[in-house]
Parts: sequence; structure tokens; C-alpha cells
Amino acid sequence: MKFEFVAVDSAGEERRGMVEAPNRELANSQIKSYGLVPARVSAVKESRRRSETSALTVRGDSRTIVKKPAYFGAAIGGKGLAIFTRQLSTLLQNGLSLIKSLEVLVVQEKNPAFKWVLSQQLDNIRSGNTFSEGLAQYSKEFDSLYLNMVKAGEASGTLDMALSRLGHYLMKARQIRSKITQASIYPAVVFMASLAIVLGLMTFVVPKFAVIFDKQLNGEELPALTRVVMMLSQNVTNHWPQIVVGIVASVLLFMGFRATRAGALFFAFLKLNFPLLKDTFSKIYVSRFCRTLGTLLESGVPILEALNYSRAAVGNRFIMDAVDKVRNRVRDGEPLAQPIAATGLFPPMVSSMIEVGEETGELPDMLNQIAEIYDEEVDASISSVTSVIEPILILMLAVSVLLIAISLFLPFIKLMQTMAQ
Repeated sequence: MKFEFVAVDSAGEERRGMVEAPNRELANSQIKSYGLVPARVSAVKESRRRSETSALTVRGDSRTIVKKPAYFGAAIGGKGLAIFTRQLSTLLQNGLSLIKSLEVLVVQEKNPAFKWVLSQQLDNIRSGNTFSEGLAQYSKEFDSLYLNMVKAGEASGTLDMALSRLGHYLMKARQIRSKITQASIYPAVVFMASLAIVLGLMTFVVPKFAVIFDKQLNGEELPALTRVVMMLSQNVTNHWPQIVVGIVASVLLFMGFRATRAGALFFAFLKLNFPLLKDTFSKIYVSRFCRTLGTLLESGVPILEALNYSRAAVGNRFIMDAVDKVRNRVRDGEPLAQPIAATGLFPPMVSSMIEVGEETGELPDMLNQIAEIYDEEVDASISSVTSVIEPILILMLAVSVLLIAISLFLPFIKLMQTMAQ
């Protein structure tokens, strides 16, 4: 007997499908084994059974043909990849084989591009290849860190645990990126609003006052501040196309410079040394390095390979160079804590906790604990930076508007003095 269901997955998203079971209770149990929480389960009538294909069957060999859609870049984003990894881990931990788990996920996947990628993984495994060999063909979706954690899980026979750790890692990394993005949105909005207000005053308000002053003062010289504001207003009004082109060109040059090696080094240096930003970015890099290294070691990746992938995950050239030196010293037989402390880029607490982890044989757990500690500190640091930037932007807006207002008010004082005489 077939049952159609609506369920909720671990990420809180609605999933629909069908299962085959003798009765409703066993259908509910089967749905729960997929890591889903049933919301509605109803029997499918006989007429519908003949026309519809079972969505989440665990019997036989479901070979749904998926056509390749047209898409650019990666088939899935960070959030979707994290959810997929956790779902696959849940299905494997509940006793389903890798093929059956992927069949379930292919059927319920709503993203056409990623649905096709998953169908290719199924075909690869059915052909006798390993899961990691299939993932290696899609480097845009599955980076080297993802691939090597899957390899380590396959080699140790703990693919479900490796995927569970990987899903947790991806979710945490995404949360940090999301917090940084959210923290930067408000200052950016305030800045753009301030710029729009000032440009509006210079474009529509100041020119009208310029006409009034020209008529009423009979050519008398305006105060210096007023002349400067009038000149800026005239330039903005008369040359706005050139200004727009200049802004666009500046943005493109900025992006091009960031893409160069010199630009990458400059911004990497700025993030580690600019007074308002260095504390926050240092904590972000420590958290990212420790979480990546801890997750890889926990999954059984050798420490030299783990250091290599952790280096790439950091994303700052200066810290990447420091990790290269750490890796070379570890390769020569030194414990990890000593070269970490020698870099001068990691706080003393980090090297001390790593040393304790090495002595107790709990290095992966200790690295993950460090990452958790610094995640909390990153939250506090981002809030602190935002609380400083916001009043600075508001103060800049207030000063700009005040200067414009004073520049427009000064000629009226002169006009009143002339009238009084």
C-alpha cells in the first residue's frame, strides 16, 4: 500500500513524497527513518498509484532519469550544500545504503541543477566507483576539503559520521559569514542614505538658494563656506554623468585591484592591522582555522593534509604563509603547539589549549572547543565594531547637513544687515 506524505526535514523545510508500507503506522516509521518528521500521511487511491511514481521508495532500483539543465557556476550554494550533507548523514545513520539515500535525496531535491548533479553521483556509484570519485568531478560544488573528508570517511568505514561532522562544519561556517554580512548591511544602508540626502540637498535645494542670493545681494561676495558649497553643488548638477561614470570606474578598478596578488596582499594586511577591524578578523581566522583542522583530524585525515586544507580555508595570505611554516615544522617532527605559538598570529590561549590537546590525545576536540570559544568572541566583536561605526556615520551625516545649512544661513545674515543699514 502506498502513502503520500508531507514532512519537515532537519532544516525546517517542507518535504513531500510517497512511501510503500502495509499500514499507516509503518509508513510513519519509515518516513521518520529518513530523518523527516511526518506532518500529514494519507493513503493513495488505486487510480493514482498507477499514474504516479513512488517518490521515496526503498525497494528495488529507482532509476529516475534527470536531464541536465542549463546553469552557470556552482549548482548549489553554501546553505543548500550544508542541508544536503546533514540529510545524507541522517539517512546513512538510520541504516539506508548510500544508493538508497541518494535516491531519496534526488527525488525530493527541488533545485534542478543540483538534482542533476546528485543523479550523476548515483550513476557513478552504480558503475562501481566510490562516492568521492564522483564528487571529484564536480569541484565547483564540492571543494577539496569536502572531498577529502568524504575520502577519509570511506577509508575508515565511517562515512555517516564524516558527513555529520562536515554538515556541522558547513553550517557553522555559513553562520559566521551570515553574521558578518548582517553586521555590514546596516552601516552600508546608513552610508548610502546619508550620501543620498547630501546629494539631494546639493542637487535640488542649494541651487534654488543660489538664485535667491544672486537676486537679493546684487552681486555682493558670498561668505567663503557658502561659495564652497555653491561650487560643489554646481559641479554635481552640471557634471553628474561624469560623476556616475567616475564612480562606476572606481568600483571596477577597486574590484580589479582586489583580484590581483598585490590587492589580495594589501587587503589581507589591512584586515590584520586596521585598528577597528584587526581584532574581529583575527578571531574569525582563528575560529576558521581551528574548526577546519579539528573537523579534518576528527574524520581521520592525516595532520599534514589537514594543515594544508585548513590553510586554504583561512583565506588570508599572511596567515596562510604562517600555516605553511607550521606545516613544515610539524613535518620535521615538532608538536603542533610550538610552531603555532612561534607565528605570533595566534593568541597564547590557542597554543596552550593545543598543547593540552596533544598531551591528552584529544587534539580534535580541543580544536573544536577553541573554535566555539572564538565564535562567541566574534559575535561580541562584530557587535562592538558595529556600535562604533553606526554613530560615526550618523555624525558624518549630521556634520554634512549642518555645514550645508550654515552655508545657506550666512548670506541671510548679511542680507538682513544690509536691509538694516
